[in-house]
Amino acid sequence: MEDYEGYETVRQKLIISGISEIENHGIADFSLRRVASNCNVSCAAPYKHFKGKEDFIREIVAYIHSRWMLLQNQIEEFFKDDLKKQLTEVCASYVKFWIANPNFRSVLTLKTKEFEIESEFSKITDTICTLVKKCCTEFGVSESETEHKCYVICSLVYGAVLMIDNGDMDGEKTIMMLKKSILKEF
Repeated sequence: MEDYEGYETVRQKLIISGISEIENHGIADFSLRRVASNCNVSCAAPYKHFKGKEDFIREIVAYIHSRWMLLQNQIEEFFKDDLKKQLTEVCASYVKFWIANPNFRSVLTLKTKEFEIESEFSKITDTICTLVKKCCTEFGVSESETEHKCYVICSLVYGAVLMIDNGDMDGEKTIMMLKKSILKEF
């Protein structure tokens, strides 16, 4: 059983426990009772905070997304005057976020029609492509070349995540190569 003492509210404890539940049992075998038990609260507690299983899972996805968005927004604000730096830092930080939060992985890759949940991967792809398009506009890059750059940079990010996650490459070295490769695109 995990320790949920560091979290302020029962709701937060339930969400963190829910992340572990998805990681360990998947969506098909997701159990609100097990989540409640892991938090040492009554089996009715999840229903006090969430409408049901679907709502709870959506809130887990929203929780993780909010953690990422907080970081992304800080990066975008800090590098607001340098689009290339903004793009490279958002991409590198996403890889670091993925690696630093292994318990989020099962949710980050979650895609299910049952709960109408969009994969966090597709959201980050949209973010990366938006930043690439801004850079391409700034540098006068054609539309077809912009599309190619979106593909290349998203592939670099996902490849870096997989290579670090699988232990094929060192994290910091891979992050540096990722940044260098992104900058070569411009």
